[in-house]
Amino acid sequence: MTDSQAPLAAPAEHVLDTLYVNNLNEKVSLNKLKAVLNSLFGRYGKVIQITAHRNLKMKGQAFVTYADPKSSDKALRKLQGRPVFKKPIRITWAKASSDEYNRLLQNFDAIAKRQELKKERERLRKEKEQQKPQTPQPGTSQMSKSQIKQWKSLPPNNILLLQNLADHQLSNEVLDAIFSVFNGFERVRLIKFRKLAFVDFDSETNATACLEKLGSSDSLENALLTYAKK
Repeated sequence: MTDSQAPLAAPAEHVLDTLYVNNLNEKVSLNKLKAVLNSLFGRYGKVIQITAHRNLKMKGQAFVTYADPKSSDKALRKLQGRPVFKKPIRITWAKASSDEYNRLLQNFDAIAKRQELKKERERLRKEKEQQKPQTPQPGTSQMSKSQIKQWKSLPPNNILLLQNLADHQLSNEVLDAIFSVFNGFERVRLIKFRKLAFVDFDSETNATACLEKLGSSDSLENALLTYAKK
């Protein structure tokens, strides 16, 4: 879809909770695209929904919805023109809230069906949650507090270690998109079967700046980011 075909951009003064992102690489899978967008946009606030489709009208586009409109404003300013999968993304505020964007595509039957299916899935999910025993979540919860403390107490290093990666994070492209925005980033060395990666920087100072920024954010989900052992 060309820019003239998509009446989705809001005036600059019209700040909403939802951003419209286009010029996305159409060759990237939806799961990988959503994972990268979640990591990038998650640095600026709580992302509650990312919507992207493969149909002709929505190719190369996505909607990112925040819990707080202030986050969308900050993300727009910080990420405008940022290369994602070798293409600079273009960002504006969506013309309407995320709940209404499908109406712009006139998918009225699909909207009604989606809402009913969403209610049914939520009901079934709650029933399933009540029936199954509580199990620990994957990620850092599988480590003891003493283990996590030990990893976090390692001395500074120009190499960071990212552990307990989720399946959708086990991609060099996904990890490159997360770390390449930081000064001094050199490369990611992914070890898929161990679900970890080493992230190389040109100096301890730049590695520390990245660790301080990402280590306190939700963009890495349950993964644990620390200095690597020397």
